[in-house]
Amino acid sequence: MAQYTYDEQGFNFYYFLISVLSLCLVPVTGQTFYSLYKKGSGKSKDICQCQTCQKERKHASVVKPSQAKKLLTSPKFLFLVIGWVAVVLLTMQVANAEVKSVNWDPYEILGISEGTPLADIKKTFKKLSLVYHPDKAKAGTEKESEERFIDITKAYKVLTDDDTRKNFEEFGHPDGKQSFTMGVALPKGLVEGNGFFVLSFYALAFGLGLPYFIAQWWYKSRRLTKDKILNKTMGVFVKGLKENDGFKEIVHVLSGAHEFKESTDVRSGSEEKELTLINNSIAEELENRLGEKFDRLDASVPGYRRKARTLLYAHFLRIDVATKGSNALLKDQKFIVDKSIHILQGLMQIATVKQWLSSTCALMELQQHLLQATYPGEASIKQLPHITNALLRKYYRSKKVHVSTVQQLCDMSEVERKQLLKPLSDTEYLDVMEVAHRIPKLSVKKAVFKVIGDKIITTGAIITFILKLQNGQVTSVETTQEVAKVNEEEEEEEEEDEAIVSSQAEEDKKNKDAKTLPMAHTPYYPGEKKPCWWIFLGDPKVNRILVPHKKVTDIVDEQTIKIPFPGPPKPGVYTFSLYVKSDTYTGTDILQDIKLKVQDPSELPEEEPVDDSISEPEEDSIAGQMKMMREQGFATALAGGSKDKKEENGDSDSDSSSEDEADYVTESDSDKDE
Repeated sequence: MAQYTYDEQGFNFYYFLISVLSLCLVPVTGQTFYSLYKKGSGKSKDICQCQTCQKERKHASVVKPSQAKKLLTSPKFLFLVIGWVAVVLLTMQVANAEVKSVNWDPYEILGISEGTPLADIKKTFKKLSLVYHPDKAKAGTEKESEERFIDITKAYKVLTDDDTRKNFEEFGHPDGKQSFTMGVALPKGLVEGNGFFVLSFYALAFGLGLPYFIAQWWYKSRRLTKDKILNKTMGVFVKGLKENDGFKEIVHVLSGAHEFKESTDVRSGSEEKELTLINNSIAEELENRLGEKFDRLDASVPGYRRKARTLLYAHFLRIDVATKGSNALLKDQKFIVDKSIHILQGLMQIATVKQWLSSTCALMELQQHLLQATYPGEASIKQLPHITNALLRKYYRSKKVHVSTVQQLCDMSEVERKQLLKPLSDTEYLDVMEVAHRIPKLSVKKAVFKVIGDKIITTGAIITFILKLQNGQVTSVETTQEVAKVNEEEEEEEEEDEAIVSSQAEEDKKNKDAKTLPMAHTPYYPGEKKPCWWIFLGDPKVNRILVPHKKVTDIVDEQTIKIPFPGPPKPGVYTFSLYVKSDTYTGTDILQDIKLKVQDPSELPEEEPVDDSISEPEEDSIAGQMKMMREQGFATALAGGSKDKKEENGDSDSDSSSEDEADYVTESDSDKDE
C-alpha cells in the first residue's frame, strides 16, 4: 500500500490556498479597477451643463445607479472582500510560523564540518559520548540523552564507513539513491477519515466546475460577433434589412434584436396594459404633430419586439414613460436606447457591404434621432433645450417665419432671437445659445481628387480624395480635381496636396495632438457622446456607395481627411455625391456634388528630359549606373543589357501590350453588356 507524507504543520496547504485565491482574485480585482478607471476617465469635465442635461442626468441616476454603487452592492465585491481578507490572514499565518527542518545531516549532529579527518571524527564522538551516554545522563534527562546518543552513534557510523559516507555525500542518504516520494499538501486530519469528501470536492471543483466555466466562456464568445452583437441578432438583420428601407422599416428590424428578448421581454399582463397606454400616446402625438398614422403591431408579433418598438417610438417623441408605466419600464427604455446605438453598427455593416446608399443614410440619421430624441420630419432646432413645438408655432403665427434649424437661429439678429425666445427666462435663453454654439457647424473648404506623382487622373490609378473641413463658415470652396498649374501660387498648392497625400503618419500625429471638441448635448441619451462624422462618396442615381465611409472626430478648427480608392476603369467625367453625416446632431449634414474627370494614360504629359550635358560619367561609377537606368530602364540596367537590345524587343513588347489592352477592353465591354 502506498505511503503518503502529509503536511503536518499545514504550510503547504496554506500556500496552496493562497495560490488558488490569488489566481482568482488578481484578475477579477484588476478588471474591476480598470472598469472603474475607464468609467471615471470617460467622464469629461466638458459635458453640457444646461438645465435639461442636468435634469435628465439626475433622472437617469435614479433609474440607473452609479458604477461605484453598483459594484459595492454586487456579489463580486463581496467575493473580493472575503477573498482578500482570507489571503491576508493566511499570509500572516505562514509568515509568523516556524518551519521545522527535516533534513538529517551527520556533520551537523556531530558539530563538525565536511572534510574533517577520521581521527578528529573519532575524538568528537568520544567527547559527545561522555556527555550524552544514557549511563551518564542527569536525572530526568534520560530519554532526551538516549535519543541524542542514538543520533550521534548513527552519524558516527555513517562518517567512519567509507561506503555509507560516499553514499551520503553523493546522494544525500547513507543507503544511497532513494526512490522519489510525493507529499500531500493537505493536513493529515483533513484527509484521514474524510478522503471521500475531499476527493468529491476536488472532483466537483476541477472535474465539473472548471470545465463548466470554460464552456460558458466559449459559448458566450461563440454567440457574439467581434463587435459584441449576438449572432442571432445579425441573422435577423440580414433577413430583415432591405435596400430601400426608411426610418419606420429600420426601427421594425432593429426592434427584433435578440438582446431585447433576453433582457427586456414582456414580464406580465400589467406591463402589456402599460404598453397599450404608451401606444395610444404615440398615435396621438404622431397625428397631432405630423399627421401620421401609427401602425400598431398585432399579437402575432413577439412581445419583446412590440415592447422594444413602442419604447423606441416613445423615446423619439419624448413621451414620459414613467408617468404611464413603472420605473422598470423606464429602465428597460434606457437599456433599449443604449443598446440600439451599439447594435445599429451591425445594420450599418450589412448596408455598407451591400453598398446600399439610401438605407445607409437612413441608419446614420436614425442614430442622430436616437441620440437627440427627435422624430424624422420635426424641426432640428428642437435639439436645443427649452425649444418646443408650442414656442415655434407661436413665433410663426406672429412673424409668419419658419425657424427650423440651429443655423437659422444663429444667423438671426439678437433682436429676432430674443423675440423668438421671449417666453424663456434669461437662464433658459443662455442655455439655448450655449448649446447652439456647442454644436459644430462644418463646411467644406476644399474637396479635390489627386493621384500622387501625376498631374491628371488616369484609368486604374489609385486616387486620393482630399477633403478639408472647417468648423465654421467658408466663403469659397474648391471642388475640382487637380490639373496642371499655371502660376506659382497653384504650384505651391499642388506641393501641399502632394505632401498631404504622402505624409500620412505625420498628419495622423498632428490630428492626434490637436484640440478636442467638447462632449455633445445629448440629454436623452443615457451616456456621454463625442461628436463624430461619417464621410463617404455615393451615387444617388444608382443608390450605391462608391467609396466606403470613414469616421472622423475632433474637427475643432480645420481638418484634412484623405480617402484612397481605386479609380474607374474607363475614362470620362463622373459625378459623385459627397456625404458628411454627423453621428450625433440632426440637421448638420453636408451633401454636395463633386466631379471626377478620368483620362486615358496616353494623355499623361511627357517627363522633362534630364540634363546630362555637364559631364559623361564613367560606366562603372554610381552616376554612370543611374544614367544607364534612365536610358535603358531599371531592369535592363541591372541585367547589364544594352539600349540596342531593348529597341530590338520593343516591337514584341508593344504587340503584347496591345493584346493585353484589347483583352481588358473586351472584358470591360462584356461586363457592361451584362
